[in-house]
Amino acid sequence: MRKVVYSPEVRREIINRYHQSGLSPHTFCKLPDVPICAPTLREWLKKYQSSSGSEVVQGPPAENLTIACYAITEDATKAEAVTLEEMIKFRKDVHDCCHRLYQLGCNKKAITLLAHILEAL
Repeated sequence: MRKVVYSPEVRREIINRYHQSGLSPHTFCKLPDVPICAPTLREWLKKYQSSSGSEVVQGPPAENLTIACYAITEDATKAEAVTLEEMIKFRKDVHDCCHRLYQLGCNKKAITLLAHILEAL
């Protein structure tokens, strides 16, 4: 399980993209390049709208944003900073992989492939 800490700049960027999209929170968060879920987006929207008293206004895009990722493992003290682009690519890769795994048939070859994946984890 991972806990991801997003900087205020990353939060604003995601919120601004949501406002520009015209989509519902649920639909927006299903996009492969959006690294959060709908409840998180709704929470951020409430926080930013209540703190500013109005809708979030888009500012200039932030450069070199980083996100701190924390893996809950035996040694949970290590943090790895990744860029938003890397996080988006990772989420898209996971999404694509899950989609392909879901389409696997139930046969010996697929079972062997899944066993190898589990070994790697």
